[in-house]
Amino acid sequence: MYETRKAAAAACEYESTAAGHFSKVALEYARRGECRRAWSAADNARIAAKCAMQAHEALWELSGGELTEEEFAAFEKAEIAQTDAAKAERAAAAAVDMIMREARN
Repeated sequence: MYETRKAAAAACEYESTAAGHFSKVALEYARRGECRRAWSAADNARIAAKCAMQAHEALWELSGGELTEEEFAAFEKAEIAQTDAAKAERAAAAAVDMIMREARN
């Protein structure tokens, strides 16, 4: 997928940034009770986080496990993107639960 370490590190950075952005958007929509939008943003966060992890794995393989400081920062950012996406998914699910509870009352 990636032919160079530089390309893999750049993809880690780019996709991780996208995951973080969509995660923040999902959290805001969930806070406002906009479930459909929260789930849409959470789905985008998960897709970006998955792409970041693909780049993460490629970077590890291309580097032979010997990362520069910049590569390590990108590598770590991809791992954090996974956590951010999971938070977004939990927030979207909680927003749905809240609306379902309110509908039952």
